[in-house]
Amino acid sequence: MKQTYSIIIALIICLNINAQQLDTKSMDSAYFGTYLGLEEPDLIPKIFAPGLISGKGRMHSFISFAPDMKTIFWATIPPKIMMMRMIAGKWTLPEVAPFSNTNNNQSPCIVDNDVIYFSSTRSGGFGHLDIWYTTFTNGSFMEPVNLGENINSDKLESHPSISKDKSLFFTGTTHGKLYNRGIYYSDFVKGVYSDPILLAEPINIMDTSHLDYTPFIAADESYLLFCSNRQNPEIERCHIYISYKNNEGEWGKPIDLSIKMGFTESSKFPYVSPDGKFLFFSSGENVYWIGSKILEIEHK
Repeated sequence: MKQTYSIIIALIICLNINAQQLDTKSMDSAYFGTYLGLEEPDLIPKIFAPGLISGKGRMHSFISFAPDMKTIFWATIPPKIMMMRMIAGKWTLPEVAPFSNTNNNQSPCIVDNDVIYFSSTRSGGFGHLDIWYTTFTNGSFMEPVNLGENINSDKLESHPSISKDKSLFFTGTTHGKLYNRGIYYSDFVKGVYSDPILLAEPINIMDTSHLDYTPFIAADESYLLFCSNRQNPEIERCHIYISYKNNEGEWGKPIDLSIKMGFTESSKFPYVSPDGKFLFFSSGENVYWIGSKILEIEHK
């Protein structure tokens, strides 16, 4: 009887070892190439990288790809910035970004392959959550630099998104809205950011029950994505909205993309990949992605 029991235990151990080896091989073979080698979605939202990026803590930023598609940043709660890099075609495992210190760090946005904007409460700022940037040079991240008093204040500035011309869109503090949050923009003129301007309606609805924030600006500034509870301001459940800029430079009436996608859960942090192929957004602990044709459909 003891001999039989020993044989069974040995078999279980052997099976476990083999299963672990298979899991390791599966993981090694899965995360190669663009978009981690994952099966790409059509016009139905899918969870992006489940168990690797999604499902590893509540998402608190959009997922941001470098233009060369070889680096990914995102942020989770508790507030920390995570990253992955593709080296020789293979993706590294998620790790805390070296510039994400023990303070509140969130909302990373890769502007170029080597410049990352983000928000932080680190010392040297203006008293609250400020927008900072760091550069990746010679294999290391440089000491983060505060974006300056033209943008930052003693209140909250977060969720930066940068256009090709370096115009900055971000979440800032404004009274008269839910949680005192609103969407601002600032032009980049002669190497300096101008004083931020609060976007007027129909982007920001000035009402204490309305929340409009987490902007993403298209590279050519032809459209703006953001999240809002305007479809039902009695609750905080946000939807993803898109507004197109007309020939006069005015923002059109925002369209509810969540309804078009059939996505009923609260969703935030919209983002379009640098190659323009996919729309990403976050809900709870998951990042979702969907074909960017959903944007074209709405523009018809």
